[in-house]
Amino acid sequence: MYACLLPVETLLDIFTIIHEDSSINSYPTLAALARTCRTFKEPALDTLWKHIHGLEPLISCFPEGVRNRDVKGTLTLIRPPFAREWNIFAQYAHRIRSLIFDPFWSDVIDDRVVQALTSTPSPTLLPNLSTLHWFDDQECFIPLLRCLLVPTIRSIKLGSVRSKNPWAPSFAKSALLTSLGAWCPSVREFKCIYHGESDDCSDIISDLVCSLRELSHLEAGILNPQALLHLASLPSLKSLYFRAHNIDSTQITVIPTFVSQINLVHIAAPSPSVLAHCLTNVRFLCCRSVALDIDSDPSGLPYDPLVVPGLINSFSECFSAALEDLSINFVPPLYLMEDEEILADPRFALSFDMVAPLLSFSRLTKVDLDWICASAIDDASLKIMAQSWPLLQEFYLGSGCAWLIPPSLTFIGFIHLIQHCRALRTVDMTFCACSVDTNIEPFCKTIPNQNITKIFVGMSPIVDVISVACQLHTLVPKLTGVNRFEELRDVRPMPQFLNFEEDWDKVNEFLVVLNAGAKMRESVGRATHECPDAA
Repeated sequence: MYACLLPVETLLDIFTIIHEDSSINSYPTLAALARTCRTFKEPALDTLWKHIHGLEPLISCFPEGVRNRDVKGTLTLIRPPFAREWNIFAQYAHRIRSLIFDPFWSDVIDDRVVQALTSTPSPTLLPNLSTLHWFDDQECFIPLLRCLLVPTIRSIKLGSVRSKNPWAPSFAKSALLTSLGAWCPSVREFKCIYHGESDDCSDIISDLVCSLRELSHLEAGILNPQALLHLASLPSLKSLYFRAHNIDSTQITVIPTFVSQINLVHIAAPSPSVLAHCLTNVRFLCCRSVALDIDSDPSGLPYDPLVVPGLINSFSECFSAALEDLSINFVPPLYLMEDEEILADPRFALSFDMVAPLLSFSRLTKVDLDWICASAIDDASLKIMAQSWPLLQEFYLGSGCAWLIPPSLTFIGFIHLIQHCRALRTVDMTFCACSVDTNIEPFCKTIPNQNITKIFVGMSPIVDVISVACQLHTLVPKLTGVNRFEELRDVRPMPQFLNFEEDWDKVNEFLVVLNAGAKMRESVGRATHECPDAA
């Protein structure tokens, strides 16, 4: 069949493959295809213009007598475009489905371009736009942003590249956000971290959220109880990110309860106590994955050990047993902490009772509690945890900070984890690496794990390097290396951590030898199987 006789849908698929091929510059190729024949023209142009970065390509459609560049290279207009020139513009504008606009692209157009685009004779600038990513904080471009908001939009992300995340509050932005729901009622994905010192920003975003009835993915700042109640009523919602704050419990007459399945709930909070209060006032009955981010304490302390149990209790009441992934992290992470007095303070060691409320989540495949000081959790406790979470694939416990409190966990605890969690592929935990009796349980009854290739042991003290290396190789035969913290600067070495780095380096050296020997035995075994007479 001649290519020009192929259906338009097939041509679009072919041209899309060309456009997405990173090994070639597809723009000249598609432009050439558009000039090849009338059959190719429309699908090639649709593919060429489907996604654009900035508005410079569109402005370049105006004749040279209309557009120009100044001495700085900024695109400008010599005069306002006439109707016939706007018609040329429209021939390409209606093809655009996705636009990314950031400071790089805003810097290449001047005020005249913005004034012309906001005065276009067409009621909409890009009538078929479905995805808009706007990462610019400048007030002068807000009128242009307004002209891009059309009912066909399904995905909007508003933010600032320069300030990394939040969209800096202003009256102009607030005015736009209050009407965005009316202009784009069918938005399914919305991202705008918009919060300031007053409650106005929260009220504005919450009011907008309440006007969106087809949301499937939301990333917002602080949401009030009314917004959470609205979101809980949406069966389409699949992922949710918001920032917790101190809510007056008297304002909550009905606890928002999310009954539909949500793939991801991501909550940020300024402190563990604020997060605990938030979790007390919301319920997720069918959530697969949870990520909780807590701002690190500006005082330099890792956390208040008296508050953490309340946080874990609130968490266990907020989420159901359907949960599969659990991650709690501090921002910035605690591994940056090097204060010896804090790292060696036993007050921060959390007991097994703190973890116990999480044991009911039997479907967990990921548990990330690397920030806690787990020095008070012993082998028997870890065995209970491993038996409660048999589906674990990723396990992080007490390894996210260079704690100098000797762990109660020993190599026996590591064995329990390998024995009861057969799907494990990632282990980050701190334990006392020592020799064990390999002829008795649990070692002799544990099936080796073939998934794990690397482990992280934090500040695990080690005794008897050769035995530890052999035990690791036996239990985890694919293990190629052990990672750990570097020795802390300006910290006096405690007896348990003397030669810490050298000993773990020796373990890695032994693992290299043991793995090489295993490969040799495997090779000899294959040769023997293939040539039984030679044996």
